[in-house]
Amino acid sequence: MCSMENKDELMKSLMQSSKLKMPFSDFESRVMLTIEQDDKKSIAVLQDRKKGIYFFLAGMLFGVVLNYLLSRSWRDLNINLPQQENALLVSQIIYALLILFFIDRLVKLYQLNRLIKNL
Repeated sequence: MCSMENKDELMKSLMQSSKLKMPFSDFESRVMLTIEQDDKKSIAVLQDRKKGIYFFLAGMLFGVVLNYLLSRSWRDLNINLPQQENALLVSQIIYALLILFFIDRLVKLYQLNRLIKNL
């Protein structure tokens, strides 16, 4: 019988030592708050992605219209042909670089979205 009591005491001490001790009293609430904030961030990324696409399309349309209007107005101003062609080329290069920049940003936004979904 003595060995049974020893086993019970040993079992009690083992069970008490196996309890998980929280580092702080509000540890669980902090973890839950962090999870909620991450969920809000993932929703914000999805909304930013939609806004990014809309603004990208609007910017492309604006750029096409602006380049067209500039080319028509420069023709009407009777600026000599080489200067007119150079100005149009510069504006189109700037427009193309902006499109590439925005495509890069949209790709990074999609990659971030995939990363968040995989978490």
